[in-house]
Amino acid sequence: YDASAGQYKITGSGTDIWGNADQFHYVWREMSGNFAVTASAKFLTGGIGHRKAVIMLRKSLDADSPFVQLAIHGDGTPAVQFRNTKADNTNTVDFPVEGPGLWKLKLVRQGSTITVWIAKDGASLRELGHTANQLGSPIFVGLGVSSHTQEATNTVLFSDVSVEQLK
Repeated sequence: YDASAGQYKITGSGTDIWGNADQFHYVWREMSGNFAVTASAKFLTGGIGHRKAVIMLRKSLDADSPFVQLAIHGDGTPAVQFRNTKADNTNTVDFPVEGPGLWKLKLVRQGSTITVWIAKDGASLRELGHTANQLGSPIFVGLGVSSHTQEATNTVLFSDVSVEQLK
């Protein structure tokens, strides 16, 4: 973390955040209740198109934990991905590939409703949609990075990170 710039430079590897168990690097904090979390993400390394930068809400730190995340893949594909129960398969809603760039990501949790927002290269945030999820409280809220392979690393620069407790 670079306090003077307000940026997190996160490097991670791992096969993916997918299937019924995840391998990735995760920087998190524990939270309860309603909140909004926002961050801008830019890939600093090349690699596999399915490498990921994510904002994630996770029930536990177990590899097979239920979660909801807003992901940007290295090729510029935004996706909402989730696992509803422990060791279940991951589900995804992919959006059209927009290509690499600087991505602003936002997740808002109000009760069991999670709303996702996204913007690219300084555009205004636009709502992609919402989902219902019973993650409970407290949960782990954070930034994640996966390289989509154990043989390589992926580095992402997260800036303008904010976490706001909501009523």
